[in-house]
Amino acid sequence: MGFGILFIGYIIANIFTLTSYSFVGMLLGYFIIFCALLELRKYCPTFLYAIIASVLMLFCSFFECFAGINELLDLGMLTNAGTLKQVFVIIEFIITMTFNFTLLYGIADLARRVDFPEIRTKAYRNMIFVGIFNAYQLFLFMPFEFINKEKTFLMSTLMILLFVYVVVNLALIFKCYAFICPQGQEDMARKPSRFAFVNKIRARNEAKEQETIDYYNKKLEEKRNRNSNTNNKKHKKK
Repeated sequence: MGFGILFIGYIIANIFTLTSYSFVGMLLGYFIIFCALLELRKYCPTFLYAIIASVLMLFCSFFECFAGINELLDLGMLTNAGTLKQVFVIIEFIITMTFNFTLLYGIADLARRVDFPEIRTKAYRNMIFVGIFNAYQLFLFMPFEFINKEKTFLMSTLMILLFVYVVVNLALIFKCYAFICPQGQEDMARKPSRFAFVNKIRARNEAKEQETIDYYNKKLEEKRNRNSNTNNKKHKKK
């Protein structure tokens, strides 16, 4: 459906932000995400909002890539680089926040359409994580003196929050990849993944689901037998 590609793109776009070459990861990652969202829109039109946001993220990535190469090679092609960087940070903050919310909203709406309440609930939960991260990041933009004094500690906290929301989003996307399939393929045999760990997770989850089904079927059968025996005893008394 596109969730596998989305998972890979999301990893690249976010992991590279922790390195000195974040501009390369953003450009490649958001291009992959854009391609994945085009595929997902075939199944849920709500992903259109995330597609628009991902296009804006691509523009940001192009600019950051250009600025990164300019700084790396000392080309001097950007005048007033400091002011431009401040403006860009604010714009990127708004677009990144919009992208994450629209992506999660698209997943929630798709989960509603396929009647998967667990994924829908987790998508809304992840929106809260993203909101907390963005609120904290916005707080760090404030011109308070103690923010500069405690910058190391506050930035460390920001990185922890970033790690948390990226991990919970990746876990959600992976769950969508593992359990949501196109309409009409629900009863088809699942194609094995290229990754062994994915197949192991699927097998473990399917085994648990089968155990639960067998357990409730057994209980239901026992209840039917008890009711049948009770009815038989009543007939004998009569």
